[in-house]
Amino acid sequence: MKSVLPWSLCFLLGSPPVFASDILPVHDSEFDCLSSEKTDQYIKDFQVNIESFGGKELCDSNVDTKKLFNDFSIIENGHFQKDNSGNSLIRGFIDQDQYYNWMKEQTYGVDRGNDVPFATAYNRGGYFTMQDGWALLSTLGRVGTIIHEARHTEGYGHSICTAGPYQDTGVSGCDQKYSDGGAHAVEMEYYARVSVLGDNFHPAYKAMARLMAMARSNFVFNESPLVKKQSLLGLRDHTSYLLDNDRWIARKTPSSSGQLKRTSFGANLFENSNFGSIKTFAIELYENFVSSKEVSDDYSYYKLFKQRRLEQIQDVEEFDLGAKRYFVALNAQGQITSYNYTEGRWNDFVAGPSPGAQWKVLLPDGQKGLFLKSKNNEIFQLDPEQLSISKKLDVLWASDVLDVVENQNQILKLSKLGDLDSFPETRFETVINVPVYDSFEVKP
Repeated sequence: MKSVLPWSLCFLLGSPPVFASDILPVHDSEFDCLSSEKTDQYIKDFQVNIESFGGKELCDSNVDTKKLFNDFSIIENGHFQKDNSGNSLIRGFIDQDQYYNWMKEQTYGVDRGNDVPFATAYNRGGYFTMQDGWALLSTLGRVGTIIHEARHTEGYGHSICTAGPYQDTGVSGCDQKYSDGGAHAVEMEYYARVSVLGDNFHPAYKAMARLMAMARSNFVFNESPLVKKQSLLGLRDHTSYLLDNDRWIARKTPSSSGQLKRTSFGANLFENSNFGSIKTFAIELYENFVSSKEVSDDYSYYKLFKQRRLEQIQDVEEFDLGAKRYFVALNAQGQITSYNYTEGRWNDFVAGPSPGAQWKVLLPDGQKGLFLKSKNNEIFQLDPEQLSISKKLDVLWASDVLDVVENQNQILKLSKLGDLDSFPETRFETVINVPVYDSFEVKP
């Protein structure tokens, strides 16, 4: 008999039109009504506490019960091609053709609760309790969560995080290494399979899976399974261009007029309206895909803006210093805040140097850290742990420099005219450094 982990938490860290019948839907609104017989099958197979989810619901995906049925439908009906990809995240932890049957074996019951608000879901002896965070996830995120929880039933727990945003917090939410085949690894393997082997998944869903695999793989393991290199991404005329092997490749870019920002999976466009609403749209760096709707960034820590509305946010930065990750925001009044990973909330706003400042993590002289550039080009260095100004630098930001990036250990400057050092044939409105991981191929 397989061992059962008595208590395991999954921490809250993460539409195209209706498609042909052989392609699975992407968004909850696209799922057809289910027959009563099919829902009865799901209820029986997974011992679902229907009343806790809102009662038996066949059609309305606003009801949590139907969301859960949608998840089971994706798991049951998803198909994969034979694996000859060589993808480093696909290790064969779970038979790719047996996800549904394997899930049945590992699930002794599923109910809905809100008793652990800082978790997405938890597994107690094979009984899964889906929390409020689960209901806010995309279909992909929910499927990944329940697959993750099923692995816990087989006796795989988590370790204290010693790297990434949760290091020094005492949180037992990480796996030591990918090859152990724990809950995080099984979840990441599913995303990778959907991305590179998925046979009847929509391209948008496959792109979402690739984003999720990278965004989570780079921080939920104490020993990262990904090899990261730093590249450049420039924006011009609503099209972004990725530097790959000394060539600029056009990438499909959301139509948003937002700011180009680095994220843990690559990049997004950050849009803040005058009414205080914040939207972030993912940029897929690895290949262009056809979709009638933009992909919301549900993968990096920009998704935290969905948990609490922060008023008049003007600039945001998700960045790493060594093995530690930080997420900071700046409002129109010049006040600053950071996300408190230990407590799972935004810290209170504190005073910054002045309204209209911008975050910078790289200076023209090559210094790295957390800085604020004022409207008058003054530069203030901040202590990211205390989120306080540690000193004002003696130098000013050059008035003709818009952005500063690093490429192959060289500091490059983007002028306000759009010229980028070392690339005389290019012209950009903005340029940033982005991480590119070895687990997925960059395609033209």
